Amino acid sequence: MTWLAKASHGQTLDEFVKAWPEDWLVWEAGPWRPTYQVRETLAQDGLLLSVPHGSGESLAIALEPPKPRPYLALGRASDNDIVVDDATISRVHLLLQPEPLGWAVRDAGSTNGSSVEGATLGPDAVALQTGMRLLAGSVRFTYYDSGGLCLRLRGKG
Repeated sequence: MTWLAKASHGQTLDEFVKAWPEDWLVWEAGPWRPTYQVRETLAQDGLLLSVPHGSGESLAIALEPPKPRPYLALGRASDNDIVVDDATISRVHLLLQPEPLGWAVRDAGSTNGSSVEGATLGPDAVALQTGMRLLAGSVRFTYYDSGGLCLRLRGKG
């Protein structure tokens, strides 16, 4: 999020939305329970990064409509669209699907459960609105549209 805040510094809300029109899932900073004690967890341009337990900052993940499936899968398994290596996350934990006005989420039959704004999430999709908090196992996420993320980066959301 620091990089995105720096890259967008000085932009108006409209400029930010034009530059980064995607909706976003923010993986909130907090305790991390990796399935392995030492493991590279983030790959970017072939560079593997290790993230120490419980440290770091929130990570903004751009949500882009999936192909060919009608959803993005979030879970611990390496073949998910969004991989979260945390012991409280199931191999496939959440399914995010694009909707005409944003995204919806549903639990994929996870072991440790999921919730949206404190309400248990089941197999039926729940439409997300900017600022909604999700909990998958013990991992916290927040959903934002582009404008909502911009306001958060500016300390106004």
